[in-house]
Amino acid sequence: MMKSRLQRQLSVLAVLAIGLMVVASAWACVTVATANGSLSCTGVLTISVSGFTPLSVTTASYDVMVNGKTVTGSIPLNIDQSGNFTGSVTTSVGALTGNVSFSGTVTVGDSGPVAITFSPSTLSCPTPPPPPCVATATNSSNFNGTFVPGGSFLWFNANFTAHNVPSSGVTIDFTKGNISFTAGGTPYSLAVPNAKITFSPSATCTSTTFDSVTNTWMTTVPISGDDEIFLTGLAWQVPAGGLPGGANPVNFSGTYSSETSAPGLSIQMKWSVAAYSSFTTDYNALQIKAGHQTACGMSNGDHAGTPEGVDSTNTPWKHFLIGGPRGGGGSNFTGSWSGTLSINICP
Repeated sequence: MMKSRLQRQLSVLAVLAIGLMVVASAWACVTVATANGSLSCTGVLTISVSGFTPLSVTTASYDVMVNGKTVTGSIPLNIDQSGNFTGSVTTSVGALTGNVSFSGTVTVGDSGPVAITFSPSTLSCPTPPPPPCVATATNSSNFNGTFVPGGSFLWFNANFTAHNVPSSGVTIDFTKGNISFTAGGTPYSLAVPNAKITFSPSATCTSTTFDSVTNTWMTTVPISGDDEIFLTGLAWQVPAGGLPGGANPVNFSGTYSSETSAPGLSIQMKWSVAAYSSFTTDYNALQIKAGHQTACGMSNGDHAGTPEGVDSTNTPWKHFLIGGPRGGGGSNFTGSWSGTLSINICP
């Protein structure tokens, strides 16, 4: 009888142990999270997430629907020793107009998606007036015969000079930029970052930074200008197998507009491309020279568009220059220029 009672007790303990293991196992997979977000008419999307997770995760993923368009990405997480985490991300979905519908979720580890609570929960955006002056232009040139190895980078860059800039200043916007060509039978169409160039009476030198949220180069220039003002730049990694030389034509197109009326405002634009064995798409880390003669803190003879920064080992990016589509290496850090295209922005 004692043996039977002992067996029953052991059976009960076994069941309890199994139950505790199941509970512990289930808790080990539990992630508790809350997510909040905001969206502006300028298209700036911000998402923050916090919670608890016993999992070894370093990022969360988000999935947001804006007017039927899906926007996805990741959120870096800061996790303490107890498993509590926080994280946030800011990105751009492009300028919005009219009544905007949006919703989304955040996922951490293997947990199910958590709905994002947006504030405000609705958005009604006015339609901005069209710019007073707009011009669309394409500058066509070609690549030389140099083959570029796969995995290396092409640095497309453009610059311009401006004429009839008002003494009060003016801002020129570059949008819808595109570079198109066919190489080795494969067509390529590369989207080029936007640019906003402000001629300011208070500026004493030319500077540029990259706004990753709006995908825009932000450049400030003295009213007097420069013989080369950085317009925009694109770092593009060459596909595996490399890029054959000789592409012709190579079309650099885009839209130029003035934010205010500036009668007679015109520019002369040219572009080029150089190849680098190592490079970065963290554009601010490149420290691009914004002007040939007036760049802030850069009193060398390099052309506008030259990457003056260094990598994580303190090696200058210029050290990695190789022969490329419009350059032979050496010290030709931007590549050789295309022909100059005159663009009348304001009649």
